[in-house]
Amino acid sequence: MFKLLKIMSLSLLILTSACSKEEDKNVNVGGTEKLVIHSGDNQLDFSVEIADNKEALYQGLRGRTSLASDSGLLFDISLVPSDMDVAMWMKDTLIPLDMLFIDENGEIFFIHENAEPNSTDAIYPPKRPRAVLEINAGTVADLDIKVGDRIKNRLLGNME
Repeated sequence: MFKLLKIMSLSLLILTSACSKEEDKNVNVGGTEKLVIHSGDNQLDFSVEIADNKEALYQGLRGRTSLASDSGLLFDISLVPSDMDVAMWMKDTLIPLDMLFIDENGEIFFIHENAEPNSTDAIYPPKRPRAVLEINAGTVADLDIKVGDRIKNRLLGNME
């Protein structure tokens, strides 16, 4: 059973790199929108791109050499078939990132800090997320973002 799950997970990783390098150059994630993290008494405002189509989901932040300090990319995991495990990785991603795994209520339930650029190691959350937010490495520590903090954004349907 474990071997089958591992094969299914690896197939998702393969899917995420299915676009050729030439195709990657033509994928545009799109404009930015507001995302708010409520952490304790703090409200942290970000301007994020939304990966809300398969091409943008597969592209992610690959090939980028920088990311503004108050920005990030929010992945719409509902695009991944429900019978597939979700795993993130850093293949062809040039900048270190923090990854925040978010449930359907907008709560951060798992954080992976300082993901290593270009790594093909899979990053598995303990359960299936509704969304994943990628931000610059070190931001989680600098802003004291924690599991249990809440995220608000249009994608999550909880923006006021």
